[in-house]
Amino acid sequence: MSQMKNIKVNPDYSLQKLSIPGTSLHVLVIDEFLFNTDAVTHFAHNIAYFKPMFADNTLFPGMRDKMPMPYTRLLKHFFETFILPDTRPESCYQTSFYSSLLSLVTCEPSLLTVNQKMPHVDSCHNDDYAFVHYLSSQELGGTSFYCYKPKKLVQFQQEHKSVLPEIVAKVTDSQGDHDGYITESTSLFEKILTIDAKFNRLVIYPANVLHSANLASSNNYCGDLNQGRLSISSFASINIM
Repeated sequence: MSQMKNIKVNPDYSLQKLSIPGTSLHVLVIDEFLFNTDAVTHFAHNIAYFKPMFADNTLFPGMRDKMPMPYTRLLKHFFETFILPDTRPESCYQTSFYSSLLSLVTCEPSLLTVNQKMPHVDSCHNDDYAFVHYLSSQELGGTSFYCYKPKKLVQFQQEHKSVLPEIVAKVTDSQGDHDGYITESTSLFEKILTIDAKFNRLVIYPANVLHSANLASSNNYCGDLNQGRLSISSFASINIM
């Protein structure tokens, strides 16, 4: 674990800012985020104790373990120092990072619950953010963003909470169109943006935007650390002062 204390952000990272169609929001794509990924991959392969699906009280379709605090502290410092001053220049704020979870997809499409067959939001608050740090390659799928067509909703506010059970009911009623991982547009959801996976790419986006992992390959859910889809999911809130 001592290796993790030495992780640092790559000073030569690159950043793209991509608009989310139908909103005034953006996705930030940071390539070559960590200067050296050895400590993170060592933790994943040799130390992490992956807990079974649902053990973390989320709908993630696989196994997870908490990342060590040095990783979360690094991400928090990067977000506060290099991202928020440009993203929220008018605000004085503190951030709270709730979790950084090492995540390995393992669930076969035929075993998914209804909620796992559709895009989701992690929050209905404008000040919450989600982070995905990909530790696998492009062919294992990135993240896609969707519009819920019946209500033309991409971003969910507090007043849209009541729409969430409606979405589950409609997906349940259209199982033929939602019979596994969602990877393309359906009768209910329009895919509006896809961010490809890339090793050591960090993606940051508002947590209240409808999204889903893009799991089109059978390797996505093989559950093998060497071949499967490995990533780190983190969640944070901005507290305006």
